[in-house]
Amino acid sequence: MTHHVTLLSGDWIGPECASAVQRIIAAAGVDIHWEEHILSQGTIGSELLDSCHKSGVILKARTASKPSVGLLPPTIQLRKKLGLWATVRPVKALMGVEARFPETDVVVIRETSEDIYSGFEHELTDGVFEAIKITTSTACERIARYGYEYAKANGRKKVTIVHKSNIMKKSDGMFLRIAKKVASEYPDIETEEVIVDALCMKLVRWPQSFDVLLTLNLFGDIVSDLCSGLAGGITASPSASYGDNIAMFECLHGKAPELVGTGKANPIPLLKASLMMLTHLGEVSATNRIQAAIESALASGVRTADLGGDQGCEDMTSAIIAGL
Repeated sequence: MTHHVTLLSGDWIGPECASAVQRIIAAAGVDIHWEEHILSQGTIGSELLDSCHKSGVILKARTASKPSVGLLPPTIQLRKKLGLWATVRPVKALMGVEARFPETDVVVIRETSEDIYSGFEHELTDGVFEAIKITTSTACERIARYGYEYAKANGRKKVTIVHKSNIMKKSDGMFLRIAKKVASEYPDIETEEVIVDALCMKLVRWPQSFDVLLTLNLFGDIVSDLCSGLAGGITASPSASYGDNIAMFECLHGKAPELVGTGKANPIPLLKASLMMLTHLGEVSATNRIQAAIESALASGVRTADLGGDQGCEDMTSAIIAGL
């Protein structure tokens, strides 16, 4: 069948990597009609939104974000406009890629519709600003249930509820209470709860002791990048954001302006996001084949500059296609 996907090839090395990903997916025998759009700095056009809602599936590379007072970054704006409320970051080191903890295999599930990222800030008086953390019982229960359903569907054995309820007793306290109540409905899944600062200390010592991390927005943003660093960086952690009947798959890092036009970009981070997309589309066989081809290319010694080698985007792309 033909799948319809909205493509945001992004900025910097994004277009080069997006082209490589399209070639690899086509070589794997998956038929996708790509509708490409531009996410302008600070501006999300109606044509883009219409395309996203029509396709229901978006593949997005890293996009530029010019700091602007009173305006959220375009990526967060897009998530809000599309109603994306659950972000999933599976973190697992690629075979053959140097990692501080190569055995890391953890999934960060993050609520992304509210918390401090809601964008409610105002100036109380000269030099004094207030930022409002929004936490609702509806969003807490929704993300908790999503987290446990994800664990159940993917054979995960433990969920760790991440919070700061010792300080934010009402907001994070409610999240903890609701998550534990939801947990009681899943007796086959082990549940623990950890204060976020203690979690960070434990992660950098024993990341292999964690399985699924269930968090609210701000803590999830920080913890997911920490996990990525432990497992080898951007090649280890694609990202997907889900809403009701819509999903966006992203490569959030690696703008690498110094590599633009050099042909030395690494297509694997965006390709890893596209594998989550293919699984979502039901193309599980193609997902497994491409994953095996990535590992084969790395095992054969193909390395882009960021992986310590001297090959480029075309070399890596060709090696992966050959592996198919």
